[in-house]
Amino acid sequence: MSPLDFGAPLRPPQAPRLSDMVFDQIAEAIVHGELKPGEGLRDQALADRLGVSRMPVREALLRLERAGLVETAASRYTRVVEITPERASEIVEYAGYLYGAATRMATRRMDDAQREEAVRLLDAIVSAGTDRDAYFNATRAFNRHIIATCGNSNFKLRSDLLYTVDYVTRNIPLAGVLDAVLPLIARLRRAIEEKDADGAEAAVRELHGIDGDLGEVAQRVRQ
Repeated sequence: MSPLDFGAPLRPPQAPRLSDMVFDQIAEAIVHGELKPGEGLRDQALADRLGVSRMPVREALLRLERAGLVETAASRYTRVVEITPERASEIVEYAGYLYGAATRMATRRMDDAQREEAVRLLDAIVSAGTDRDAYFNATRAFNRHIIATCGNSNFKLRSDLLYTVDYVTRNIPLAGVLDAVLPLIARLRRAIEEKDADGAEAAVRELHGIDGDLGEVAQRVRQ
């Protein structure tokens, strides 16, 4: 049989690849601050902590570097990246365009159950208030829901970069920003309920300081 025998049925993967699981574990540790900015990463030490061989760790570190969470210098170091204020602003801007487009698509394509879930997740963001962990987790859940329901698999291809977005947005100060953010979340909620794709995208972009009067978000990231 030819290696490219297109007549042969393909078998779906039975389980996630080990390197994918290692990638997710390390990425989560970086996002949640268990691995600090500038902290050195030794593949053998990580392998020992995770109970795996060095190979999946090395593969995961390469992906983390491409995602912007890790930086390396040959024969010198591999470490958690330290995000500069300028880089953080770029990432927040990127997130605004990414999630804005995805929200536009999702608002048009969601079924009733998915729409109700989106509204519930937005309500959870509001309920979180200034509890940073609760706010981050609720926002992250909403964004993942949008990516899952937008109907365009290309957004999932960029899923590694979502960890970098999380890494930055988790550390944005909430104090002094919520008063400006909450009305925008209310607008987004209403737009999704009313299937207003234009309004939903506009609200998401404003939430990321791209349009409108929410420049405080970008300013606080730079500080």
